[in-house]
Amino acid sequence: MAKISIIVPTYNERENLPILVEEIHNSLSNFDYELVIVDDNSPDGTGELAERLSREKPIKVIHRRGKLGLASAVVEGFKHSEGDILGVMDADLQHPPRDIPKLLKEAEKADIVIGSRYVEGGGVEKWSFNREFISRMAKLLPQILFAKVRPIKDPLSGFFLVKKRVIEGIDLNPVGYKILLEVLVKGRHNNVVEVPYVFKGRERGKSTFGAREQINYLRHLWRLAWSEGEILRFIKFCLVGLSGFAVNLGFYWLFTRNFGLHELASFFVSTELSIINNFTWNELWTFRDRRYSTSPASISGRGLKFHLVAWVGAGPSIASFWGLIRFAGVFDLIAAVLAIIIATVLKFIVNIVWTWR
Repeated sequence: MAKISIIVPTYNERENLPILVEEIHNSLSNFDYELVIVDDNSPDGTGELAERLSREKPIKVIHRRGKLGLASAVVEGFKHSEGDILGVMDADLQHPPRDIPKLLKEAEKADIVIGSRYVEGGGVEKWSFNREFISRMAKLLPQILFAKVRPIKDPLSGFFLVKKRVIEGIDLNPVGYKILLEVLVKGRHNNVVEVPYVFKGRERGKSTFGAREQINYLRHLWRLAWSEGEILRFIKFCLVGLSGFAVNLGFYWLFTRNFGLHELASFFVSTELSIINNFTWNELWTFRDRRYSTSPASISGRGLKFHLVAWVGAGPSIASFWGLIRFAGVFDLIAAVLAIIIATVLKFIVNIVWTWR
C-alpha cells in the first residue's frame, strides 16, 4: 500500500487543529499515512500545539519564520513529505476529512484527484452571492488560458490528491493560495478525476479570504500565463492584428485610388484580404503549437472558424464603441481605441477556445 502524506498549511488554527487531527486519523487509520503540518509562525500557538499532538499521532511539523502564504506552505510540505500520494487540505475543517478515502479510491487509477465543488453532488455552504460569483469567475480565467485546465470543473480547489511523480522535478512557484492550478498546468499527468464534496462554512477562527488574496491570485495567474507562453501568444496575436490593419488599409488605398473601385467594395475585399493575412500568420506562428492536424481539411476548418470570428467580432467592437460614446460620454478616439482592445481580447478568447482549441 502506498504511503499517503496529507499536507495542511496553518496560520492561527489552534481551535480547529485538534478536531482536524482526530478526524484525519479516524479516516486514515487503516492507511499508512503521515500528516505534514506547515505552520507560518502562528501567534496563537498553533505550531506548538501541533508539536504536542505529534507525540500521539503520525505528524510532522514544519515551522516557518512568518506568514509566507498558503501555496508556498504546501510546496514546503511537498518537499518534506515521504508519501507516494500527496494530499492537500485546509486546516479550517471546510474540507471534510471523511471524504479523503473517497479520493484515495480514485487515486488508484488517476494521477490527480480533485475534491470538486462544481461537479454533480458537490457544492458550497454559507457562501454569499458575491463570494460564489468571484469563485466562478476566478476559475473561468485559467479555463480560458490553459488547455490542460479547460475540462476541469474546479481547478482552484484546495482539496486534492496528487501522485508524487506528477510534480517531481517541477519548479512550483505559486503566489497566494491556488496551488492546484500550478500543479495542473505544470505537472506531468494524464488522468485527472473530480470527486464531489460540499465545501463547509467556517465555524471557528477567522477567514483569510480577502482583497489581498484576490490580488495574489491575479499575480499568480499572470506569472503562470507568462511562464507557459500564453502572454507571449497574446502579444503575437496583437502583432498579427496590426499587420492585418496595414494590409487592410494598404489594399483599400490601392483599390480606391489606383483601380477606382467603389469604396464599399474596396472595404469588403481589403477586409477579406486582411483576414486571410491574419489567419495565415496565426496558423503558422501564434497558434502553431496548438494545431491538432495540418491536413488540408483541418486547416480549412480552422480558416472558416477564424473568418466567422473575424466578421462576427465586428459586432462587439461596434457596440462597445457606440456604448462608450452614447452612454459613457467617452471621447470618440478614446472610445475607438477601447473598442479595438475589447474586440481583440474577445477574438483572442474565442480563437483560443474554439479555432485552435
